[in-house]
Amino acid sequence: MKELDLRLNHITKSYNHPVLTDVNLHVTNSSYITILGKSGSGKSTLLNILGLIENFDYGEYIFNGTTIQKNLDYARMRLENIGFIYQSYNLISTMTCLENILMPLTYRKKQTAKGLDELIDLLQIGSLLNQRVNTLSGGEKQRVAIARSLILDPCLILADEPTGNLDSANKQIIFDLLTKEHQKGRGIILITHDAYTAAQAVTTYTLEGGMLHETV
Repeated sequence: MKELDLRLNHITKSYNHPVLTDVNLHVTNSSYITILGKSGSGKSTLLNILGLIENFDYGEYIFNGTTIQKNLDYARMRLENIGFIYQSYNLISTMTCLENILMPLTYRKKQTAKGLDELIDLLQIGSLLNQRVNTLSGGEKQRVAIARSLILDPCLILADEPTGNLDSANKQIIFDLLTKEHQKGRGIILITHDAYTAAQAVTTYTLEGGMLHETV
């Protein structure tokens, strides 16, 4: 597993009003973090900044020794280090499950995926590989989306309400998987508004007033 050392120091972000006012966070391979917050508290904005998708206004962001500069493109760093899991799955409905899972390989110009068979077994999606995504249930779509997020062996997983649309059985599958991936040495940051989901993590923060407050 690649080493992970992510640091946010005094990060701020505003739109028409302040959203993040002073965010500080340190994430390593041993981190399994959930961030709780009400709707509109800035959780998704923070996740996008962590994922090198959105710029911050002020502060310092260091990812594995690289100081992140505003208005630069970090697509390669994002691709090679970060796996994203979304509540809405973000799969291409006209493609098969296997094609969706392997899509990140095309951006990295790799032809094979190390550990693909293990991933398929772990997520119980072997029977789904040749089906088109638009034929799947919500739980099946999320498991395929997770396989895609892990195919390049990222050191960090960012999950945005990954169990928000799932029933209790599928939620537990996702919780178990995230625990196993954390045990392998992946850092995990999961945002949620659900206290039960937050309780699955090692460390929980609440995002309130534009700052992270650790829950003891």
